[in-house]
Amino acid sequence: MSEELLSNSMAAQALSEELHGRTAEEWAGWLQNNRNQSRRVPYRIPFQRISGGIFYARGELEKFIEFEKGRQLGSIKLTGRAAQVAQAFGIGTDGASTNGRKWKGGSANLATSEGRVFVQVVINEPLMVFDVTPEQAIEHGREMMEAGRAALRQSSPADMIDYKTVADDQDVQIRRKGKS
Repeated sequence: MSEELLSNSMAAQALSEELHGRTAEEWAGWLQNNRNQSRRVPYRIPFQRISGGIFYARGELEKFIEFEKGRQLGSIKLTGRAAQVAQAFGIGTDGASTNGRKWKGGSANLATSEGRVFVQVVINEPLMVFDVTPEQAIEHGREMMEAGRAALRQSSPADMIDYKTVADDQDVQIRRKGKS
């Protein structure tokens, strides 16, 4: 027994009845975009071309409807790398945005263990502790300073802070606010 096929317009009507918020005409446009292989989409609905027409299997539409309802409700459980990224940015937690978590302090401490000297980096919230080699700590410090300087340069001129160099060696440059 073959599965029921719906024309493009019937599929669009079915989507508008099940997934509120878009009209059948809007769903028809969405289906057309979904068929375009050059577009990246989170869910591609399989379709068939028969005698110049586009047809969708009802079962495939039902699978998409369940996917879309879950996506709209946020009930899809992320796994793997996607879950790690969401957790790292704090997505879904208070005080976080798509830009990341708000900084709530941390520290870097000199530590030793089994005769090895390293830098222990502690982030306060969420509480995380990292074992960092001295070379990694220096490189990270450089990256943070470069990013901070770039952010200051991109600020409006009124917000620019004038710094002068007070100490400089091959690894660290210390600058203080003040007149040059």
